[in-house]
Amino acid sequence: MQLSFHCLQREFVDSSSLRFHLSTITSPLTDTKPLGQLAPTVAPLHTSPDATPAGSPPLHLSRKSTTSRPLLTPLFAPTTLIIGDSIMRGIRFFNAITLSFPGATAADIAVKIPSLLRSLPSSVHRIIFHVGCNDTARPQSEQIKRDFQNLTDLLKDCGKSVFISGPLPMVNNNSERFSRLLSLNTWISSFCRASRINFIDNFNCFWNRPEYFNSDGIHPNRSGRSLLISNIQYTVHTSD
Repeated sequence: MQLSFHCLQREFVDSSSLRFHLSTITSPLTDTKPLGQLAPTVAPLHTSPDATPAGSPPLHLSRKSTTSRPLLTPLFAPTTLIIGDSIMRGIRFFNAITLSFPGATAADIAVKIPSLLRSLPSSVHRIIFHVGCNDTARPQSEQIKRDFQNLTDLLKDCGKSVFISGPLPMVNNNSERFSRLLSLNTWISSFCRASRINFIDNFNCFWNRPEYFNSDGIHPNRSGRSLLISNIQYTVHTSD
């Protein structure tokens, strides 16, 4: 099959008018606390000269008035939940809650979905999940497909827009693991079309582009995370 090396990189959030976003939360797989107890923090979205520094009161509040109210609060309620493995660590954008579970597979995320759905804020109307890299550590393609189908079955009647963020390739494209990731990406793409699920194709963006990976050849570096965020936001924007 032919893969395109072209990936659109567009930013659809005007960060100049926004100040805060919800932070990424990285949790071990044994963490079973509902979302409402995770208490995400907030951080500056940018550092323009007129932005309020993290930890400082908004400029329009006097010192006296800050003693009776929180110093920092999100400007808007979250609209998106991003949940996945360690690839999602550091993946942040405006009004998104990101939950990263290092080592997670599709089956692991499926276990967490019911309690997460019950505890999600009502403002969240979009769920993006990203797994696959850890699944391909074992040569069990049919079981991996069943795990993905089970995960999407849990989400199809949740009343929210569902996106599957496809796996990233590995830098070593001559390895058996790379072949499994490519096969999984191809299958997920076809499965999403047949199931009318939104698919985010990340494979083409990162294939043969080692400059976007850490030294392990698996996890995206800072530039890679920016590329991944742009690709997710572009796909979400064009699908809405």
